[in-house]
Amino acid sequence: MKGNTKEDGASALKKGLSVLSCFSWQKSRRTLTEIARELNLPLPTAARLAKALEGQGFLEREKKSRLYSLGFQCYLLGAIAKKTGGLRTLALPCMEELRKRFNETVNLYVREGDFRICYEQVESSLNLKRSAKLGDRFPLWAGASGRCFLAFMPEEEVSRILDEAQSLTPNTILDKKVVTEKNSELRKRGYSFSLSEREQGVSSVAVPIFDASLQPVACMTLSGPTARFTEEMIHELIPALKKTCLDLSLKLGAERRSVSLLETDR
Repeated sequence: MKGNTKEDGASALKKGLSVLSCFSWQKSRRTLTEIARELNLPLPTAARLAKALEGQGFLEREKKSRLYSLGFQCYLLGAIAKKTGGLRTLALPCMEELRKRFNETVNLYVREGDFRICYEQVESSLNLKRSAKLGDRFPLWAGASGRCFLAFMPEEEVSRILDEAQSLTPNTILDKKVVTEKNSELRKRGYSFSLSEREQGVSSVAVPIFDASLQPVACMTLSGPTARFTEEMIHELIPALKKTCLDLSLKLGAERRSVSLLETDR
């Protein structure tokens, strides 16, 4: 009997969590019928689960429309996860795996205005390496990491940023037409490669990370001396980095069909 009770409790918990998972950025309000249909549940079962979640503050129901939406408890848990570094916690083990495999420095960047900020880093163990300090700010208009954000920004915003940009190396790309082409390539292929665009002698491969808003919340980059970024190494690196960022995006709430650019066969 005890075993059955535990099984029933786990089953109810899974069903309750599946109800919460019905809600997305695109579908933030749902009817009870929609919830039941999506989860293939009898309507009375869906109603019982929804009522229990509403009672605990995980769901809210509008009086007039009778539509359900996520409740304050979900907001509170999300705020706590964000405050305690949920992205960093998810990303760090993946970064360590990539460093272990390729032994190049792995960085996690987030956007802050017209800059990208070094949010986390796992350094290469080699003496000759590329590294940054946590909190360092770099411009969006120079390098593969910046393009991960630039490629998904409005054209007029990109144009404004480029109007204020300046060359950092002979390879810095400032031509708006070329930048537009590279941004388009990133949106199709899911990654960007840079060769000495911000730092002379440094190459990097960067891939965006998305959440349910379908906007990049971060990007992950492997970088190091250009001499070590051979064609063979890059060919192996790109699918590994894309898979990592796809997995992280899905964990952050992105729908697979919406981030198909991160699929490794593209």
